[in-house]
Amino acid sequence: MGLAARLHDGTKPLHSAAERSGVMGALLRGRATREQYFLLLSSLHSIYEALEDALDYPADHPALQAMQAPGFARRGALDADLTTALGRTWRDLAPAHPLALDYAAHLRGLATTAPERLLAHAWLRYLGDLNGGQIIARLLRGSEALADPPMSFYEFPELEQPRAAAGEWRMRLDALPFTDDECSALVAEAQDGFRRHIALFAALDDQDPATSPRSSA
Repeated sequence: MGLAARLHDGTKPLHSAAERSGVMGALLRGRATREQYFLLLSSLHSIYEALEDALDYPADHPALQAMQAPGFARRGALDADLTTALGRTWRDLAPAHPLALDYAAHLRGLATTAPERLLAHAWLRYLGDLNGGQIIARLLRGSEALADPPMSFYEFPELEQPRAAAGEWRMRLDALPFTDDECSALVAEAQDGFRRHIALFAALDDQDPATSPRSSA
């Protein structure tokens, strides 16, 4: 079994739980508020900022070099959406949740301790955006509660065929010369990533309205 399939099978229950958890479950049911949505985007921005910096940090790491995919990067798109919706001070209006900051710190730590394990988080996030993220985009376009939010996060203008690009990335992942133990470590890392997402989604669903983001004047 290839690494991509091992990641999929090894995280399937957690993936299903994440889709139903907290703010993500509310979003998929059309019940998330505008405030919750932008707190989610801000938290994802902190995660992507750390992930994309970390993926670039060990530039001489052969596995990370082999998996470079510039068209996948999401940090800039998230920044554009948050700036459009909340203004240039969006970081003050919609601060990233502490659990997202903890996740970001974990990713930065991996850059120096186990860079290859960053690929588990890249797999989790990027392939999720290229697949399930497109379902979320369709729901958002019809959401009255979210009032037509900016959608750059779900768009991949550098990729002619996003789904084909995801498939090609999976094939490159399977071609990496990881040992069985290294593959198992990547699966465990992806499981940890899903657990972190589940906790974050639950925490954002409990967000105190008094601390929710406001639109910039």
